[in-house]
Amino acid sequence: MTTTPTGQRGGLPETLAELLDAIEDRPALSVAADLEIEVDGHRASVVGYDDLVAFDLPSLSGALSLYRDRPVESMDAAALLSSVGLTAELRIRGVPVARLGDAAAPSALARRLGLGPVELVPEGVVLALTRRRG
Repeated sequence: MTTTPTGQRGGLPETLAELLDAIEDRPALSVAADLEIEVDGHRASVVGYDDLVAFDLPSLSGALSLYRDRPVESMDAAALLSSVGLTAELRIRGVPVARLGDAAAPSALARRLGLGPVELVPEGVVLALTRRRG
């Protein structure tokens, strides 16, 4: 087995810290996407433009379900998104309720709730709960 100075085997990062070190000097990403997806029975649209990727879900319950089953911890996702200059925005019926990554301003409320480095948009949650689709 050979290792590189950063502790990598075969040139592949083994930890998030090694991955971040490897991409630190690369230019920020730009995203262009317009997708309809289904994750665990929940439909969502994904729209990406420049440095923002927006996930739009039809209900708060769907968003909470996906959050509970997330494959990556919030801290790791935020660090990875920030390292490549991207921001992820969660929307419910078109209304922003949370942001994570480069342009997010993590809130004390999110930290107290155990959500990690997430920017909550409280008024967005209220609007998403009361807004009706026509």
